[in-house]
Amino acid sequence: MSQPTAWRMGHALRLMVAREHMLDGTVEIDHFHLGGRPKKRPDDPPPGRGRKGRPNTQKTPVMATVQRPNDDTPGAPAGDARAAVVTGLSFRGAARVIETQITPDACLMTDEAKAFIAIGESFAEHETVKHSSGEYVRNAVQVNSVEGFNSRDRRTIAGVFHHISPQHADLYFHEIGFRWSQRVVIGSTVRKTRHGREIVRTLWSRVPPALQLPNVFRAAIGRQMRRSSDGGITIKSAVAVFG
Repeated sequence: MSQPTAWRMGHALRLMVAREHMLDGTVEIDHFHLGGRPKKRPDDPPPGRGRKGRPNTQKTPVMATVQRPNDDTPGAPAGDARAAVVTGLSFRGAARVIETQITPDACLMTDEAKAFIAIGESFAEHETVKHSSGEYVRNAVQVNSVEGFNSRDRRTIAGVFHHISPQHADLYFHEIGFRWSQRVVIGSTVRKTRHGREIVRTLWSRVPPALQLPNVFRAAIGRQMRRSSDGGITIKSAVAVFG
């Protein structure tokens, strides 16, 4: 088959593994930027730095959410992980994504970003860690899981896909999030940090690919895919549609 046909079949599979149910329990949220440095041109002003940047920056903001597993006993599945492109990192842009992904009775874990602090008032419980003060873990309060998922997204894009467009980024995030959730707990171990403090680490095992297929087909039930008139694919679902 041709490369465009394989590309569209891959997108159809990514739509099949997308998750639509709301996340509950303890949910961590964070953001990262998609894209690299803009190309240097002699007549362009220098690119902006930081979160706000300048109008010529080419990076796309992305909001990530990770649900902590409800149980740490052997055989317990991992929580869901998702990411979506947002229009901006303001309160309005972040709330538009979070209100469709997380239930109001969830316990939210974030950093001290102003948008996250304002959003946390709408949830039953909200805890923050102050990265500006060098605080990254306070008992059970931390966002290390979602930061690990952010790193997984960037490594997968750079090492596997090499480049993705912001227009289709959500489809690739569906696949990365599905792979993240295909793990089960096999136990725990006690390890020492470089400062000599003992911590408990959860040990994971990857679900075999043969057992991942039922999860793929289970999510595809009720979704009807049709070829559009312009050669794309349409799907009757609440998730992303592309054509």
